[in-house]
Amino acid sequence: MKKNQLFDKRFLMTFFSVIAVLVIVPIFIQRPFTVNVLILCLIWSIMGIGWNFIGGYTGQVSNGHALYFAIGAYTGALLLKWFSITPWISMWIGAAVSALVAFVIGMPLLRLSGHYFAIATMAIVESARIIFLNWGLIGGATGVTFLEKNMSSFFTLQFVAKHPFYYVCLIFFALMVLLSKALENTRFGFYCQAIKANPESAQSVGINTTKYKSIAYMLSAAVVSIGGALYAQYIQYIDPMMLLPLSTSMLIVLVCVMGGIGTVWGPVLGAFLMTFINEYSRSLFVHINGMNFVVYGVLVILIVLFLPKGLLSIRFNKFYKKERKSHD
Repeated sequence: MKKNQLFDKRFLMTFFSVIAVLVIVPIFIQRPFTVNVLILCLIWSIMGIGWNFIGGYTGQVSNGHALYFAIGAYTGALLLKWFSITPWISMWIGAAVSALVAFVIGMPLLRLSGHYFAIATMAIVESARIIFLNWGLIGGATGVTFLEKNMSSFFTLQFVAKHPFYYVCLIFFALMVLLSKALENTRFGFYCQAIKANPESAQSVGINTTKYKSIAYMLSAAVVSIGGALYAQYIQYIDPMMLLPLSTSMLIVLVCVMGGIGTVWGPVLGAFLMTFINEYSRSLFVHINGMNFVVYGVLVILIVLFLPKGLLSIRFNKFYKKERKSHD
């Protein structure tokens, strides 16, 4: 790879192949349920990519990213309902608000590491859930309904058919994948990976670990917030119990764990696998409440036991074996 080259040839070939498949496949799918699953796959991929900036590249495992998911969703919903501001603009406002909140919260929290940081982020999101539940201005426990029929679908991102919204999500998905890959190959990405490998060593060679962890946390919050804004416009109703349970934060983490932490494509692979299993098992075991979680939980246990570096590690293992044989 040439010096300062953000995208290598192999990545570009993979990227355009994936995007081409994702553009073409829905054209032949008319079943709304399948398109619904694909939309959720893209939204969870965006959130996984966002979490990966702080958890995957920097090594700070946050269990509280549901907070930024909710901020993005509420900002988009309320600005559309109160001021008729299009989600095309409000989602960036939500991202800015999330980044600001992450900066404020991150100042004390990023001094912690390991289990202490994870537990502290869980406490933050639980506190936020209680605040949102009792905050009457934003709907409290009743939530917010913001279906707009008097404006154009493109303006509100509220389409009758699912295909247009799918392609909107695909645009954001493509942008986030490119952002993830670009940052991976920048000085910022190298510093984050150095901090993850050994914070003390990184600091000893002059890397400002506090600064770069803070930037990674803010960027992570902003990207997850965009996922939340898209999710809200798709569902058209939000409430704190839907957006802020601890399980939402854990699912964002598991998307990356299942696919491969600290890689560009790991969160994407994990999101597609997790969403397909979750949605289809829920449909299959519709008469057995909670069975989809059992299936999902067993799969997670198997992956953690036998593929601790995620599903993407299968590909890398084969690559390393070929390299070793060629050297022998």
